[in-house]
Amino acid sequence: MHHFTNKAGHDSISAHPEWKFRAAEPPGPHPHGAYFTTLAADAPRLAARLRIPREKLAFVFTFEGDDGLERIRGGRGRYILYSRDDYRVGHHRQVSHGPTGIDS
Repeated sequence: MHHFTNKAGHDSISAHPEWKFRAAEPPGPHPHGAYFTTLAADAPRLAARLRIPREKLAFVFTFEGDDGLERIRGGRGRYILYSRDDYRVGHHRQVSHGPTGIDS
């Protein structure tokens, strides 16, 4: 599972041993939540498919499992999941985090 973000988001989340992804109100008609994807940084047209600005692709958190996550409605639910509340990932599920190398 992946969560893409900018530098400020990366620095905030990685500052603690347990990652905490804050639920927020996204633009558009999507539910309040913290959002994740099964798509990796090298997926074609990633920003367009996730409907996020390219700047939000600068950093990524990768972790195992999708415990407690829901799929969004529609076709994009194949690769976008979310949590209605803040989502915590303990050290035992953390795989990696850092820059993606994607230019904005």
